[in-house]
Amino acid sequence: MEPGRDEKLEQLEKLLQSGVLQGSESLKAFLRFVVLKDVENQGNQLKEYTIATEVFGRGNNYDPRSDSVVRVQAGRLRSKLHEYYTTEGKDDLVVIELPKGHYNPTFSYNGKNGHTVAAALPAAAANADASVFPSVGRDDTKSRVALVLFALIASALAVFAWNYRSEATRLKESLTPAGASSATYQEFSPLWGDMFRSPSPILVAFSNTQFSGTAETGMKLLRPMNPENTRDNADQKKPGAISEPVITEHYTGVGEVMGIYALCDLFYKAGRTLRVKRSLLLTWDDLKTENIVVLGSPAENLLLRDLPRAQDFLFKPVKDENQQTTLGLVNTKPQPGEQEVYLAKQDGPSRSQISEDYALISSLRGLDENHRLLILAGITTFGTQASAEYVTTPEHVKELISFLNTAPPGQPPKLPAYFQALVKVKVNGGVPVQMSYVTHHVLE
Repeated sequence: MEPGRDEKLEQLEKLLQSGVLQGSESLKAFLRFVVLKDVENQGNQLKEYTIATEVFGRGNNYDPRSDSVVRVQAGRLRSKLHEYYTTEGKDDLVVIELPKGHYNPTFSYNGKNGHTVAAALPAAAANADASVFPSVGRDDTKSRVALVLFALIASALAVFAWNYRSEATRLKESLTPAGASSATYQEFSPLWGDMFRSPSPILVAFSNTQFSGTAETGMKLLRPMNPENTRDNADQKKPGAISEPVITEHYTGVGEVMGIYALCDLFYKAGRTLRVKRSLLLTWDDLKTENIVVLGSPAENLLLRDLPRAQDFLFKPVKDENQQTTLGLVNTKPQPGEQEVYLAKQDGPSRSQISEDYALISSLRGLDENHRLLILAGITTFGTQASAEYVTTPEHVKELISFLNTAPPGQPPKLPAYFQALVKVKVNGGVPVQMSYVTHHVLE
């Protein structure tokens, strides 16, 4: 028997909230799309072309012969579903699968416990014996029917109570940070150890860019990166200079928002806490007294423009191939095989048409040597999202640790205290879909 509509939707939400799919926004969008189409009896629309254009942002000229995005992502989703049902979802009632060869999901009850009640009831009926109730005569047909019904109801209630208690216990454990903190802590500790060990909540600062104007009249970034000097010299105006227009809007990029979500999810699972602050409210005292994670580049976070810490990779205005000024990542100390400048790739006039970006993970010393500053930034907001997902996803953290590890073979991983790691990001429809390590520099 196939699960009902409500059971399918409930299981979909479990999967979307699962740890296995956290940080995989493209896979979540894929899964949500195919399940909802099936639930709404629109499974005939689950074709490769439809999924490519509606989920992964491909254009009307999409050709599956030259672009395998749907097939690749379907393979990844199948692997994630298998991982989920062999770990945190092993006791779920409903199983959702994506069989090879097509994109229509299948739904079934978990063979492990899906028919517990159905199996228990006949057994209870078969074992029911009128001798339990000596006052009831064995030859009384009505009494025997009542006895069987009573046994069925009692068995059903017992099974329901057992399942309810088991599910409540499992849910309680899954919602308790301490229940998952040990494994998560150990897995991410080489990278996040200093932050995890902090006695006070980690401060996460997200970019909160200032604009002049409004969405109706047109907006302009109030303090863009200055090609001549990236430092903020707003307080060094010449006498008689025209004052800046009134600030009417503050905005935060989509990537920063998604990055906050990824960080909150990681710290929750590790049993740690964090607090969030707008970057415009970030102070030098914060940098002296807090362990801080900053989301966004100096283009949005003004305080970062004046950091005294030496860095090998810097966000600076540069000239692109068309001699237009754009924000790029400048490698001030290029090593063999490295580029001197890294630029985002845009396939059209709109910023939403970014197809490639670079993310920079910078682990720096705070203004006090006992504190650490971690900057997660991309050239665009999509790169910023990717940087946050990269350092909160087990497979990517393992990759980064493998490149940064300085410990001898056989010893626990040890990373340099201060470094910058560069990550290349593939973007589809405004969503980072692929991240890969490029290089890293150890800082003094």
